[in-house]
Amino acid sequence: MIRKRILYGILLVTIVLGILPALSLAAPEQSQTQDEQPNLAINPGFEGISCRPGSEPPECLDNWTHDVHWPDEPVHDNIFTPQGWITWWRRGGNYGQPEVKTIPNVPPFNGELPRIHSGHYATLLFTFYRLQDMGLYQCVSAEAGSTVELTAYAHGWSCDDGAGSKMGYSCGDPYNQSFRVGIEPNGIADPFAPSVVWNENAYAPDHYKLIGPVSAQVGEGGRVCIFLRSKTKWQYKYADVYWDDVKLVQTSAGVPPTNTPPPPPAVTAGPPPTPLPTPTPRPDGSIVYIVQVGDTLSLISQKTGVPVDQIRALNASSIGEGYIIHVGQELVLSLPSETPVPTSPPTPSNPEAVAEASETSGGEGAGGAGANNASICVLSFHGRNGDTFRDEVNEEFLPNAQITLVNEAGIVGQYTTDGFNEPYCFTGLIAGTYRVVQNPPPTYVASGAAEQHVALTDGATINLDFGNVRGEDAAETASPSNEGGDGGDSSVRSVFSTVAKVSGVLLLLLCAGVAVLFFLNRRRVM
Repeated sequence: MIRKRILYGILLVTIVLGILPALSLAAPEQSQTQDEQPNLAINPGFEGISCRPGSEPPECLDNWTHDVHWPDEPVHDNIFTPQGWITWWRRGGNYGQPEVKTIPNVPPFNGELPRIHSGHYATLLFTFYRLQDMGLYQCVSAEAGSTVELTAYAHGWSCDDGAGSKMGYSCGDPYNQSFRVGIEPNGIADPFAPSVVWNENAYAPDHYKLIGPVSAQVGEGGRVCIFLRSKTKWQYKYADVYWDDVKLVQTSAGVPPTNTPPPPPAVTAGPPPTPLPTPTPRPDGSIVYIVQVGDTLSLISQKTGVPVDQIRALNASSIGEGYIIHVGQELVLSLPSETPVPTSPPTPSNPEAVAEASETSGGEGAGGAGANNASICVLSFHGRNGDTFRDEVNEEFLPNAQITLVNEAGIVGQYTTDGFNEPYCFTGLIAGTYRVVQNPPPTYVASGAAEQHVALTDGATINLDFGNVRGEDAAETASPSNEGGDGGDSSVRSVFSTVAKVSGVLLLLLCAGVAVLFFLNRRRVM
């Protein structure tokens, strides 16, 4: 009798232990972010808000803008601010204006030192031989009286080794670069405002690290500004900063007012509000927009969905110096639909003739009458360090790269590099939007973007450098590393989940074995 009770007990325990892990075979895995608060930040991972037609996910082409800086000033053609953000930097002294890029998860950014924390994009800000105090910011709505918390991932590369003992690894003072995140609780868009709440300085050379958290209580206006900031102590040759995965969450609800407010006054019906102006077609089929109080080119772009570069190109003769617009001004958003816009540059039968015709015509092939006094200068170089930016000492020009200049009318000019006489300038161009496409030299592949878009203004000169690496060098860096970030946590969770499922099956088999033994033993007793 006692032996039968023992067998019953073993059978019951085995069934319980076997069923619980085995349930994971049928039950769906719960999301790790299920209980997290929504992210209040706009474009927090720099993946883009609106993408150029033809973008193949996860790519989001043209997910940046040239004309968003603090404080307001003319466009910088070497600043590609990610959508939803504003670039800022300290002026004066030895502080320098940063260059800004939205970088994709492709070589050289996903090699030995991954420059993307998650997703397909991150943002890079960098300076050369200058002190830096710079970053990005945005202002967003939040519940008045609530508490919000800000974090972001960042790391830097700081090095003064001109020869570059190993490009991409920090050298010198490991505490040269510091990182901070901050919150201005009243919606003041000034990174130097004394009301900004900052976290303590953090240091993250070469590998991503979580910066923050920092918390603040939202002011009565229900609007906060968040800031990403990096700062250096020394004027090193290289000072690169990478940001990714910004998170702004509400950690506590708003505090209700202690006094009961008086009832609102009775509402008297009045005339309906005047609707906001919308783009209007002209008789010739073109679409125009009337500038309103408070409008900027970026705001108009958001309202209408028309890229800023397109607005500037179509209104080059009417937009003032520094891209100043005025209330009541008519801005052309698109030309009549019959105007052809090529999706890819046609291939001329005689490229040399096209280039020669463009040079001798003074740029008339660029799309009609205009000042014809702008230039785009190009070169192709051997990007030995793979960072897409040319080191004039160690990275030489490359011959046999074909560079094509295209606008809405087609090919404006072509040039094949010789490795000696660069940069080469396409001169006599009129203001407008251009595409510059590089076909790398034989045995080389592009180390960055092989196609760049520029908005050219009257009299401007834009310099474009195209980096290339040998095909075998690119293949070595093509496999992304999983070091750092959250990938390791996901792998560990996956392993434990698999072990739990397998153990559940084994315990069920053990349970079945015990049941068989019990049945056989019972037959012997009977």
